[in-house]
Amino acid sequence: MRGSAISFLRFLIGIDGHSVAPDGFGQSIADDIRFARNFRLCRRVAIAWRIPTTVEMRALDLDQLIGRFGELTIGLADVAGRRWIVRERDWHGWPDSPRFVFFAMEDSTVWAGADFDLWPSRWQWPPEWTKSGITL
Repeated sequence: MRGSAISFLRFLIGIDGHSVAPDGFGQSIADDIRFARNFRLCRRVAIAWRIPTTVEMRALDLDQLIGRFGELTIGLADVAGRRWIVRERDWHGWPDSPRFVFFAMEDSTVWAGADFDLWPSRWQWPPEWTKSGITL
């Protein structure tokens, strides 16, 4: 019994050597916990987001990973050597996913990733969106 429990735990945290199903982006529970912890840290940082350029927006839309989450990149920031990205979904709220998806990318590796509905109070909404009347 003990061996099967250890095997199951190794499977959950992604160290059992078995391949991960191709849904999501192949993260383990340990990755999910790390992403959640890192997102909590990111929410505490004061950020003035900026609107992506057309070239940046196109690159993110075509990105194999990021392009699958959300329909519109609404904010970019470069923080501590990482590219922070917020995308918005057209369809959100129960029973759909939360309105926003956040990624902090370190080169091509996801350092943090999370879905959220409430815009963090320390994050400044891009001024161009505020002027156009778009609200949170």
